[in-house]
Amino acid sequence: MATEIWLPALLGYLIPVGVFLLAWGGMEPNRARRAAAVGTLTLSLAATGYFAVGFAFHLGGAQVVVNQPAYEELDALWAPMGKEWGLLGLTGFFLTGGDDPLTPEAMALFVNYLPLAATAVLLVALSVHEQARGWQAAAGGLVIAAVLFPIVACWAWGGGWLTTIGQAISQSPNEPQHGFVDYAGSGVVYLLGGLAALGALVGLKKRLPPGKLEEPAEMPPAHFPLLANLGALLFGLGLLSWSLSTPFHVAGATLNLPRAAVNIVLAGAGATFVTQVYSWFAIGRANALMAARGTAVGFIAIAAGAPFIPQWWALFVGAAVGLLLPLGVYFVEHVLRLPDATATIALGLTAGLLGLLVVPLFADGLWGQGWNGVGVDEYRTEALMGVTGFLPAEKFDISNGDGPGQLIAQLAGIGAIGGLSFFVGWLTFTLLNLPYTRPWERWGK
Repeated sequence: MATEIWLPALLGYLIPVGVFLLAWGGMEPNRARRAAAVGTLTLSLAATGYFAVGFAFHLGGAQVVVNQPAYEELDALWAPMGKEWGLLGLTGFFLTGGDDPLTPEAMALFVNYLPLAATAVLLVALSVHEQARGWQAAAGGLVIAAVLFPIVACWAWGGGWLTTIGQAISQSPNEPQHGFVDYAGSGVVYLLGGLAALGALVGLKKRLPPGKLEEPAEMPPAHFPLLANLGALLFGLGLLSWSLSTPFHVAGATLNLPRAAVNIVLAGAGATFVTQVYSWFAIGRANALMAARGTAVGFIAIAAGAPFIPQWWALFVGAAVGLLLPLGVYFVEHVLRLPDATATIALGLTAGLLGLLVVPLFADGLWGQGWNGVGVDEYRTEALMGVTGFLPAEKFDISNGDGPGQLIAQLAGIGAIGGLSFFVGWLTFTLLNLPYTRPWERWGK
């Protein structure tokens, strides 16, 4: 990898650092100290798990996606129902290719994707750390890094069935559709983290006591507002840098990286502004923690479609998710009554979902030619049309927009990622909690 690719990839490690600081900002001091210890242990186990088996599950079929000598050892993708329905990779365990070590290019994939695996782990571990014992959070994080994230990443980024679903839903075999689109992780990382955290808290059988109807809802307190806002900014810088590192799953696609960067910045700005307007109306003042979370949630909401939508729509997406986030936090805490101090569930249910739906709603077709190997020169009879949704650019015939097809692909991804993430989170923490659960106890007692 050249320096211009290595540097953004390494700066991508600011993403989990930012998540850590953002979570600490909303914790009481004694809980923040415990979260630091639990989080560090969880990250070490997660890195080991991704090294041992997760990388192989994720990118063990890289050669199937990109036919290059550098990935010749990563040549096995398990697809029991045919090559278009890949489920997980089968080579690259412990970063070896059988008797030989992997090439430097293949090992670079591990370095590039590890921060996103770590981020998914942190979202879940920090969300449950107050309700779970330290060893439970660490063991759960290991499952996320070694199994859940790699499988989902294989489906969406490693040549799995979500990358080829456009061929299955296409009405004409000669005109395949682009399939599932998630440029920088709205679904693969953040929807996964939110739904896995939801399943984990359900599995732990933890709920908040019901509040009184006459009591007004309060904004969550910011115990370390400087850390929270610094975390949001570092998170944005990390996401911006990582998205510019041309990760493996965008290979072959024509992208406008400056456009992606501008859209990430605008979405973050729009979300920050709207969350603060909401705070002024709700409590009569700005709220530091909501500002930090709003900034982060704007970045996340645009991550899936950053290269594919116009700038004004990026600003609108940020504003929309900035309004949805406080409502999501209220829904989780006061309706579901789940003790999610880090707002991970609300983040996944708002920014993760909206981020994936942005693509079919607003993608204009100007960029993304060759995404998932589709439409390098022509797409839907239009020359040089890329990923598009219901609103193609003026230069294209609007009747050639691919809104319905792209929406089906995105909904399939939402269902698969969300369903699997909730199930794995629930099953993992239900099993981990068995030693502490009496048979007659009921959830929500």
